[in-house]
Amino acid sequence: MRTIDLNIAKRDTALKARVVRREGKIPGVLYGVDSDTVAIEFDAHEFSTTGLASHGAHLVQLKSDDAALGQGVALIKEIQEHPVHRAPVHVDLIRVDMTKPISASVNLAFVGKAAGTVEGGLLQPIRRELEIRALPTDLPEQIEVDVSELNIHDSIHVADLTLGEGVEAIYQENFTLVTVVPPVVEAVAEEEEEVEGEVAAGDAPAESAAESAEEGASE
Repeated sequence: MRTIDLNIAKRDTALKARVVRREGKIPGVLYGVDSDTVAIEFDAHEFSTTGLASHGAHLVQLKSDDAALGQGVALIKEIQEHPVHRAPVHVDLIRVDMTKPISASVNLAFVGKAAGTVEGGLLQPIRRELEIRALPTDLPEQIEVDVSELNIHDSIHVADLTLGEGVEAIYQENFTLVTVVPPVVEAVAEEEEEVEGEVAAGDAPAESAAESAEEGASE
């Protein structure tokens, strides 16, 4: 994974976060690797144009006029977004030791055309990111998942993935990443058949009761 330069500065904690954002900056914190947590800020436009605002793992080469801040590499650990316009409002960065494995969430990219979609099925991603562990230099930009062989009702689970050397997926259950579901029309037809079957079964006792009544009257 490549590293992206980011110019940061120490933030005046006496200022409210909304004031910092009005000045075109994003507030955040920097911590990790035996260092104190530091309140920081950086340019919102730079953060967006470099691609750092997108989801997934990103390594940052720290740059600063403050010698204590402008050293080493950090991982973007969390981005808090505005609930309406989704712009970043706060960012957590954690310093990383380039010689030790780290955990990070990496985007999944579904590639290929699923065979089941040719028959009208719908490709349905279940997960968009995957938690992995690797050395910072081995972290992939994204993980490609080939869906070409998926027919209707087929799925790809996390255990099915082939990851790069030194990259390990973190999971306890073999959860589904993506599947192909039946066409909507087919699903609706199946539901209607089930309802019709239930109605028919429900009518049977009533018919039997009517027949018994008729037999009693004839006697």
